[in-house]
Amino acid sequence: MGANATILSLRRNAKLAQTALGRYLPAGLALLLLALPATAQSLAERERNCTVQKRGLTAGRNRHLNACTNYGWTLHLAGREGEAIAVLAETARLVPNDEKPLNALGVIYLFTEAYPQAVAVNRQAIRLKADNEIAYYNLSLGLWELGRYEEAARAAREAARLDPRNPHPKVAVAIAEARAGRFELARQAYREAIGLDRRYRRPAYLEQLRRSDFSVRQVTAARAVLKSLGNSG
Repeated sequence: MGANATILSLRRNAKLAQTALGRYLPAGLALLLLALPATAQSLAERERNCTVQKRGLTAGRNRHLNACTNYGWTLHLAGREGEAIAVLAETARLVPNDEKPLNALGVIYLFTEAYPQAVAVNRQAIRLKADNEIAYYNLSLGLWELGRYEEAARAAREAARLDPRNPHPKVAVAIAEARAGRFELARQAYREAIGLDRRYRRPAYLEQLRRSDFSVRQVTAARAVLKSLGNSG
């Protein structure tokens, strides 16, 4: 990656962190979650930082591997999904009490349509952090893709409870309830999403959900729920 491309990518990272992890994160929290440095770094530099932290972990000098989570996520942003998964899986193994590499893995598994793995790692992240709204949200999307709609609805409702100002979990509830055949609950959840963000009244705007981990199938399902509201939305 050239210098200009690296800088442009880093300028996008805070926004990508906010959207790709499935919620409206404050920029500062998004940066903390991904341990992004303040200055532009190449992938090679990020890899070196990860290596240094792993040595420090072995020597007892540090107890986290935020640089490795950062490196794995940056590989994902560069489109190197296999390498990203390998780095983040190793990081999760080396720091088994840290949910951050699991949160990142959960997103990448959704992105690569590896839904059983997405469900598994998001459940693991929830075991580490019971109020992990990111993991509950992405768990719901993975369960939906596996046809486990009632479980998906429960996970999405928990994400909505933990992050009540974010419309995305509400839409996730709506599409899960619709597929479970509970159409009034689906419409109610979607109305609540509109109450949080009026832009979700516009079918075209739902394409933005692709930036918040929704698949094309899930965006289509959300449009169907919106259409079912008629003029009552």
